[in-house]
Amino acid sequence: MTTTFDLTGRVAVVTGGVQGLGAAISLALAEQGAAVAVLDLQLDAVVAAAKQLTNETGQEAIGLACDVRDRDQVDACVHRIAEQFGRIDILVNNAGIHRRGDPTNYNSKDLAEVFDVNLVGCFQMAGAVGKVMLAQQRGSIINVSALGGGLVGLGRGGAIYAMTKGGIVALTRDLAAEWGQHGIRVNAVAPGWIRTPMTHALQNDAHRSAKVLERVPLRRWGDAQDVAGVVVFLASDAAAYVTGCTIPIDGGAANVIALNMETPHA
Repeated sequence: MTTTFDLTGRVAVVTGGVQGLGAAISLALAEQGAAVAVLDLQLDAVVAAAKQLTNETGQEAIGLACDVRDRDQVDACVHRIAEQFGRIDILVNNAGIHRRGDPTNYNSKDLAEVFDVNLVGCFQMAGAVGKVMLAQQRGSIINVSALGGGLVGLGRGGAIYAMTKGGIVALTRDLAAEWGQHGIRVNAVAPGWIRTPMTHALQNDAHRSAKVLERVPLRRWGDAQDVAGVVVFLASDAAAYVTGCTIPIDGGAANVIALNMETPHA
């Protein structure tokens, strides 16, 4: 069997697909031949994003406004995509928000919003698309976790966000166990410090950015394309025997301690 990253004839759904990681992932999937449904909150933005995808890649793309917190909206969007394309082969659960908070004095609204978008939204999208994939007996779901919370504890008032990203890792494992026998693979990616609109403030703070890079053995910020490439791998037949995994995309930060000491001479 030839190992291939080709996604020709497949249909992908990307939540939070208008900017940052979602936009890069949508483009990468389309470049490999997939038709892409871009989901995000604002209708004008998703329609424009879908049009741009088609113009750049020649692949069919549609944009649908969808609040992943709303189960009725999720079900309606998934139904429309399945009806229009006849199938759904790939789901990328990328929609997410971040709120910092002191665990001893937190904002209850922030807590609810982060959980509803990051974790409940991921669960609802997986469930709705999972129905389609179970009928097909085939599919690949890629959830977006994070280095912080998904793999390591970073502190910095990030406990609320971290709980959701850790929950995504647990959800990924359980869905892989539930659905593997039906030909559905479920994996997650855990990006580290990636150049996206969400990290602009940190990128632009020279001192804090330098401290971040001290933790990254590759000594650079990641780009959205670094994440998109791994998502394409997980979506494709190249990863046909990979499920239940969370893959760090973090320049080695989670697994390597680089002391930067010169190797002693013999």
